[in-house]
Amino acid sequence: MSWLFGKHDESVFVRLAEPTDRTVLSALLADTWRRQGLLALEDQAALLRNGVSALAFSGARAVGFLGLSPRAPSGNSSERWADLSLAAVAPDYLHSRMLTTLLEAALSALRANGVTGLVCLTNEGWLRDGLSAAGFVQVDRVISYVHNSHGITPAPTAVASLRSVGGPDADVLLSLNAAAFEPFWVYDDATVLSWIFTSDHAMLAELEGQVVGFALTTWNHDTDYAYLIRVAILPACQGRGIGRQLVADALQYARNAGAGGLALNTQATNVVSRHVYESLGFRATGQALAVMVYLT
Repeated sequence: MSWLFGKHDESVFVRLAEPTDRTVLSALLADTWRRQGLLALEDQAALLRNGVSALAFSGARAVGFLGLSPRAPSGNSSERWADLSLAAVAPDYLHSRMLTTLLEAALSALRANGVTGLVCLTNEGWLRDGLSAAGFVQVDRVISYVHNSHGITPAPTAVASLRSVGGPDADVLLSLNAAAFEPFWVYDDATVLSWIFTSDHAMLAELEGQVVGFALTTWNHDTDYAYLIRVAILPACQGRGIGRQLVADALQYARNAGAGGLALNTQATNVVSRHVYESLGFRATGQALAVMVYLT
């Protein structure tokens, strides 16, 4: 397809991206400040070959890119989500119009792949505004919390038995993960498994021999804070203090490992979890990401 806009009203053409577009995409990313998302070359290559990302050209020059990553089906949900993993718009183009047209070019391929919705987390004003113009809706915010390792943490009641995650636990944890979150927070099995087996401190909670929750914590020693990647509690067991016990265990891991503290993210609307974190001594940092959703 083609349309006219930009400073000089030149013709811009949009098509689905291809693996051979790597050089022009790299040039676009180097040329513009209006970019957000995956910048590693291997991630860009995956976006170019998945058949659903869209690229805009003015002549031989790339002037816009929408990199979309469909998630593999997970659990029994009829929903299938794709992440907006990389967006870029050349500095001399109207970002709202560019993002709208890039999305329109990708929709048929997304629907053919069974994608029912797109999700993007962003703190960039230009991207948030451009996605709103393209039909995305902000449904929540992701806010950041931190806990200083030297702070006082109230000791939680030991509700469940905690133990380290092992290889045989993977299928149970994937099922629990799918049950504990709304579909667009579930992510695909490969992503969750990578979190489980690459985290530095993976713990699960058991009640009467049943796995009812897990928590994953990692610490890159180049950073001050350890990071609590995920806490998941079986819905039927929520509200019993198991999540609080797992978070306190993650705090203890951070202290023992020598990290300066523990950081985590949660949804602004998740008032129950926020209360748990704050009661354990976490404080909000003031940083937040808009959760933008588009239903295809």
